[in-house]
Amino acid sequence: MDRTLDPAVLATALGEYRPGGVLPSAQELLAAITELEIAAFRSDQQIPDDVLATAWLLHGLAAIEPEAPGFDPVRTRQALAVSAHVMDLALADQRHSPTERLRIAFAAQAGYRRCEQEPNATAVYRQVKNLVDFTSSLPAHLDTLALEAGVVFLAFDRPDLNRALSAWRRQFAELRTLMDDEPLAGTMYGCAEAVVEAVHFLRLFLSFGDLERLRDAQDLLGSVLDGRAGRGDPTARWVAAHLLGLSGEMAASSLYTLLPQGTPDAVARTFAMSHPPVMTLWRPQRQLLSLERGNPVAPGTGRSLISVPTSAGKTLMAQLVICSHLAQRPGRVVYVSPMRSLGREMRAALRGRLRLMERKLVAEQPDFPLAEGSGSLVGDVDVVTPERLMHMIRNNPGGALDEVSLVVVDEAHHLTQGRRGFVLESLLALLRTRSDVRLVLLSAAVGNRAALASWLDPARPAQEVYFTDDWRGPRRLHGLMYPQLLKDQAELTSRKPSKKRSSTTRANVPVSTRLDVRPTATIPTFGLTIPNVGTRAYASPHARQWNAATRLTGGIPDYEVFAAGAAALTRAGSVLMVVASKVIARNAAHAMAQRLAVRPEAAALTEFLAETLGEQHPLVECTRHGVAFHHGDLPDDVLHAVEQGLRDGDLLAIASTTTLTDGVNLPVRTVIVSHTLESDTTGANQRSLSPAELLNAIGRAGRAGRESEGWVILTRPYRPRSAEFEAFTPDTEQLTVTSELLSQEALQALDQAERALQLGLDNLFGLVGTVAADFAAFVWLVLQTHAETLHAPGDRLDPVRSLLAMDQAADASVPARWMTLAERVAAIYDTTDSGVARRWATTGTSIGSARSLDSIAQRLAEQLVAQAAPADTLDELSIFFGPPELPLEQTLNFLVEHGVFEDLLKLPETTGCWQYTGPPNGVPISDAIRNWISGTSIPELARAWMPDSEPSDPRPLEQAVHSISQAFEHAISWTAGALVNLVNTHPLLTPTTPRLFAHTAWHIRHGVDTE
Repeated sequence: MDRTLDPAVLATALGEYRPGGVLPSAQELLAAITELEIAAFRSDQQIPDDVLATAWLLHGLAAIEPEAPGFDPVRTRQALAVSAHVMDLALADQRHSPTERLRIAFAAQAGYRRCEQEPNATAVYRQVKNLVDFTSSLPAHLDTLALEAGVVFLAFDRPDLNRALSAWRRQFAELRTLMDDEPLAGTMYGCAEAVVEAVHFLRLFLSFGDLERLRDAQDLLGSVLDGRAGRGDPTARWVAAHLLGLSGEMAASSLYTLLPQGTPDAVARTFAMSHPPVMTLWRPQRQLLSLERGNPVAPGTGRSLISVPTSAGKTLMAQLVICSHLAQRPGRVVYVSPMRSLGREMRAALRGRLRLMERKLVAEQPDFPLAEGSGSLVGDVDVVTPERLMHMIRNNPGGALDEVSLVVVDEAHHLTQGRRGFVLESLLALLRTRSDVRLVLLSAAVGNRAALASWLDPARPAQEVYFTDDWRGPRRLHGLMYPQLLKDQAELTSRKPSKKRSSTTRANVPVSTRLDVRPTATIPTFGLTIPNVGTRAYASPHARQWNAATRLTGGIPDYEVFAAGAAALTRAGSVLMVVASKVIARNAAHAMAQRLAVRPEAAALTEFLAETLGEQHPLVECTRHGVAFHHGDLPDDVLHAVEQGLRDGDLLAIASTTTLTDGVNLPVRTVIVSHTLESDTTGANQRSLSPAELLNAIGRAGRAGRESEGWVILTRPYRPRSAEFEAFTPDTEQLTVTSELLSQEALQALDQAERALQLGLDNLFGLVGTVAADFAAFVWLVLQTHAETLHAPGDRLDPVRSLLAMDQAADASVPARWMTLAERVAAIYDTTDSGVARRWATTGTSIGSARSLDSIAQRLAEQLVAQAAPADTLDELSIFFGPPELPLEQTLNFLVEHGVFEDLLKLPETTGCWQYTGPPNGVPISDAIRNWISGTSIPELARAWMPDSEPSDPRPLEQAVHSISQAFEHAISWTAGALVNLVNTHPLLTPTTPRLFAHTAWHIRHGVDTE
């Protein structure tokens, strides 16, 4: 928003102010545009004629040749930006005729593309795409045909563009046939036909890079301007003038032009022809590809960090790096995302691009361990979580990365995310020691880019390792939302005093949702009110005393106040409400749903959820009204359906924990952050949102290409100060990425580990549930990797020294302490049998839990050997196909018989995952797993697990869903997978010993008994 509502920008765009002149002053135009933004919040879509006239005048002035006096490139670009902004807002005014709306849309698109805000041109098209007519006859819309061609072309919406051009070119061909193949130039159709043909040639040029087609297009556009095509269509001349001016800029921003020298044209063609099509690049992408040194797209660049804001095209940058690498270097590519939802999006985006390159994705693999040799890794690009890649390394320490030549790590700021952050840090430490593997990191929230770049590649100057740009697509408008007491409407009644509150007066005070909006830092805030959303009661007759100290129980809670505001804002577009807990997500979604009508578009989604979760599950009633909640306790298929429901427009709003804030490309107009921040002094007992997490949440608002403007709102439980608007723009220090090993929590865990190991090295096996335990497990893996690598260079603990913490620590004693712990782990490793040490490295658990799992595996292996056929009975089939494998049913029977699932629940990694323990609702985990795998529905499981509950009570369904998600889809499937792997690879097993079903963990996770 600052780009066009900055007084300095407006002053430059308008030029010298002349009182009484045609153009307003910068302050006058600033006030007018601000009023338009306010009107948009209030759903008042009318635009004053004088403001639109100013936009048209700026648009016309900016179209003057660059050498015209007073119009340098900077002023031209800013004038176009301002006029495009106003015209974009004007499209919401339904008073304009279809023809005028097309004119406004094309002017806005041309302005956006010429002022380097290209994604907004695509977003504008979405408002008028229904006006592009490719079904009527030519005479029916000849006066707007050139406009329609220009609008659909500047949207770069390939399916619509192809349909429109196919229809129009066919109609023109039929018309020429009727005229005995005479050219249409000079007729009433000449100019429109020339524009349509020019758009066709521009499409061919941008798709295939053929410069001859570009020259053909420019000649046709020139023929409209000089009269060769005809003289009776001024609209077509206007469109042609803009397209001719843009054609050179498009050529300069084409992938065919920008990809580094030596990159095959097939890479550019892949992006131009696959979905979504990439016909030109945005400014950060252009600058990235133009780097002379340290270009991440160049296959010779070994280490890179790309740090650009959300909506700047970071995901496309990753795809360009991947596809360009595959076209020029041998080996597989691994894309690492901390969020499975982001990984799903990348899979969908890459699939079509790789198909055109005759490459393929590796089949999706679970995070939990599978038995050795199970699961296919055939393919060129693997999309994984950090946990999955670490599992691959653990199970093949010496060779897991042998065929990998590039690793791309997205959302790299997750290095700071607690224990999961250390998983990522340990992965990067291992990769840093591999000079044969290229490594590219991406993030929208890294403040210490230079320091991180120096750690990533100490041999090169930091500025050659990292790339950054502050450009973003959609405008952002910031607001603060809070409860406002309508004190003048309070009702006073008598009450009986209590020990806690002695007042004899009860004040019932109506509450409204108040929203203070600040379009830019230089503009005063304006306020909007959603009145009477509820009431609150206070034990005092005095308004100045109506606060937390006198507030009585009951009354509307904060989350309902904010949910009322969210429901009201759905009139302007979809809403994502980010909250602090799963319970609040559910309650806020329910509160929004109560304020919205039944939404027919969500009927199919509602039906799916009712079948999957049960009719009484709270999510079902919410989706009937176009609202959902989203958190980690819901099954993966449910989360995916909710995300898709928002993308498809079936849902209006989602209340979510931070599961939806990391890189997921959702079409959301408004993001409401209803969560405590690290800078807050209240909510000390709650987990706070870090500045990086806040920035990611903000990034969901106004997604590039779908929205030209996003609204970002922070909720406060009190009347906020204006300074709190600064939370929306954290500085670089607040965005510093720091190793988790340097956190206070990690140092406390280190201190406890040091004291425990002083009493005896065997206490290493008691380290569980902390970063110190994770560090010890990582050291064990490092030692095992070194042991399995032939001619391993350097010291075996070098990957440990390669951790970010060792580079970042200000106090040299801290790395020394961590290295001392590493040496103690090494001492235990060296005294452990090499085969056992190898097995413990594979589980992904703490070393203590690995020992426990191996002990269970030993017991199970002995039982399998006892049941096996004698070794001298080995038949030809076993020799050819390998040892026999028990089917799933027999494997489950075997595990249940030996109490394995109960043993797994004793591990620290599974603590709290199964809620049905002990009276009165104890449910044996073995029976529950059998029922789940047999395909029993969640509603049936919920009734069986809590048989005494009321049919209308939603709590059994919620508890069942929670336990299924936490136990079956995560903890149990993970530990069971590790155990099956340990059993099937145990040295006691002979060639005739049957193995456990290798995919048992997969079936536990998905609840099916067939592949």
